[in-house]
Amino acid sequence: MIGSCGAVRSSSTVVVAFAAQVALISDVVFIASLLLNGGIMSTGNRIHPVIHWIKTGLLFGLGYGLTVCIVHLIIGVLVTMAMGVAPMTLFCAKTLLIEPLIAVVVGTLISPIFYFSKGRYIHPALMAVIWVVCERVVAIDPAKVGMWLMPPVLALLFFYGFWRVWRKKHWVVYAVAVIMPVLALLLPVLRFNAIGGYDVPQAHKIRNAPKDAPDVVFVVMDTVRARNVSAYGYERKTTPVFDAFAKEGALFENATAPGTWSLASHASLFTGTVPSVHGAHGESNYLDDKLPTLAQVMTESGFDTQCFTANSYISSGFGLTRGFNSTDKAWLAGEGARGFAFIYRLVDLMGFMPEDKGGNKVIENVRDWMANRPEDGPPAFVFVNFLEAHFPAHQLPDKFRNAFTDEPISKLRQDGQLAFGVQLGRQLSESERDRISQPILDLYDGGIKYTDYLLGKIIDIWKQRGTLDNTIFVVLGDHGEHVGEHKTFGHMLSVYQEDLAVPFMFRYPSQIKAGKRVSQTVSTLGVFATLFDLLGMTPPDSVQWGSLLPLMNSDASASHPIAAQPVIAERYEKKLIASRFDENARAAQEPLNIPFGRYRVYRVEKYKYVQHYENGTTTKYLFDLEKDPGELTNLATNPAYKLKQLEIEESVKHWKKELSLSELGAQQPGDVRSADVHPDTVKVSQVSHSQTDMAK
Repeated sequence: MIGSCGAVRSSSTVVVAFAAQVALISDVVFIASLLLNGGIMSTGNRIHPVIHWIKTGLLFGLGYGLTVCIVHLIIGVLVTMAMGVAPMTLFCAKTLLIEPLIAVVVGTLISPIFYFSKGRYIHPALMAVIWVVCERVVAIDPAKVGMWLMPPVLALLFFYGFWRVWRKKHWVVYAVAVIMPVLALLLPVLRFNAIGGYDVPQAHKIRNAPKDAPDVVFVVMDTVRARNVSAYGYERKTTPVFDAFAKEGALFENATAPGTWSLASHASLFTGTVPSVHGAHGESNYLDDKLPTLAQVMTESGFDTQCFTANSYISSGFGLTRGFNSTDKAWLAGEGARGFAFIYRLVDLMGFMPEDKGGNKVIENVRDWMANRPEDGPPAFVFVNFLEAHFPAHQLPDKFRNAFTDEPISKLRQDGQLAFGVQLGRQLSESERDRISQPILDLYDGGIKYTDYLLGKIIDIWKQRGTLDNTIFVVLGDHGEHVGEHKTFGHMLSVYQEDLAVPFMFRYPSQIKAGKRVSQTVSTLGVFATLFDLLGMTPPDSVQWGSLLPLMNSDASASHPIAAQPVIAERYEKKLIASRFDENARAAQEPLNIPFGRYRVYRVEKYKYVQHYENGTTTKYLFDLEKDPGELTNLATNPAYKLKQLEIEESVKHWKKELSLSELGAQQPGDVRSADVHPDTVKVSQVSHSQTDMAK
């Protein structure tokens, strides 16, 4: 009942919001086309020639600007739909104002070209040349010529074509000018709404929360790796808040993320399963409703479940918000996605960059929610994701961007652009890598420091409410980042420790000893069961890792059965990313950073055992992380480690069977959504856990 009401709200909200945006865009485009009708094709010249040039240059600039913007919009929408990314309609719609405005200025500046008899033909061609230069300057990967050359050239051809049509049928140009951007914006919204929508339905059959249950606050420091967190011995004081908070609880010194990027890792955290089990790993971009999610079960258990994030992967379009009562959808502003759009990269280059990637907005949303929260309301489960250490590396408040560097923003932006391109297939020379590694490290550390600052703001919100010590806090990284190590930058492709080793801590004074440091290697998959253990609840049977509470409270933690559980991470091929790597790019990759195929990683004590499957062949790697923390020497080919490898492989076989893991090369289901069930509607029949002790 509640779920169906949510679905209705979803449809109506999207229709109203989208209608308002379309009305605004249509008005702008229609007014612009009226201006074009009044001047761009006019042959009269009854005013001063210079004024006529300026007027015509302005109108030609507007016409080309609208055309190239629509081309960019259509290309962006096609990529968005191909990647399954949630649409950011207003973020995209703004380009219909920004790009034509810039084009008007450029078109007016070059209007003296109309002095020449062929000026009306030369002017749009010159506009296209200027756009090509701008595209090249801010290109993610200049080597992919088609990506930055195609939009301006296509726009020029369309402009000339519309010019010919205009002479006979003005209404056709009007119709295209209005209909094309509206369709481009509408299609991904309709698709998104059909598979989940903007509003999240609540769960059915909500039970009473456990008596005197505390709040639960789950904070993900997106893209933060353990080695750059000062609590783990890093020489820079990047995380004073995290460090102090961890001393009041338990810190895991060797925590491994189950995935290498946001979607796969969050789906694992929310289901307590590895990527090959939950299926949202890149080869499929959707967390279907086969497994109960953490938010779903918490909602059913009587908690007010809230999601706050500027990361667009944490949305119902990917199935990750299934079960939350509501989400702030801070990602709709698109501040974290600016690096993927030409016009926003250009605007940032001009100095019109937003303060951050949405972190400050997330804090405002949490504060507003807390201010309106009733004193006698149910306990809350609050999930928060901060995207601030993620690319664009330079998109930080000045204080944090320059926390560890005095380099000017212009250089830092350029270096960040180079580094980002590497993750998408760009090849750098050794000298380029050496030149940008330190600036990117400095920016990355600034991003971590800002993330830590925002974590402090979250802590303060519960402190001001007076319930901090009666709140379970868990803080961790979803994956790490490369800043030049292993010849790469970024994340997603790699299964090196830079991408897998993450910070991880719990704080809950009534049950967790302060100052505990857990040395055993653990998986962050343990979050799900640990939270339920702290709450006196039973987790779903589907969860693959047990509670970490015994490790946090036992002095003899090494002997506890949880310490014997396998630590597994997986990376499946993200085909749209892999397609950007040619054979030369492939040859330049180090062995645990190949974009093609699949990886499965097992941690057994100090050893790291890796399988890489591609085209029917499995390659094996074995590293001793104590002796070789840089993972430079593959011991799988060393006869001296043959027995150790066989021993590990026997353990791997055992755990594959215990956890029902598929073969690494097994066929995976496609990006399939349930045809007859709303994907955000919670189906109690699929929740395979017992709640008999729910009222403890």
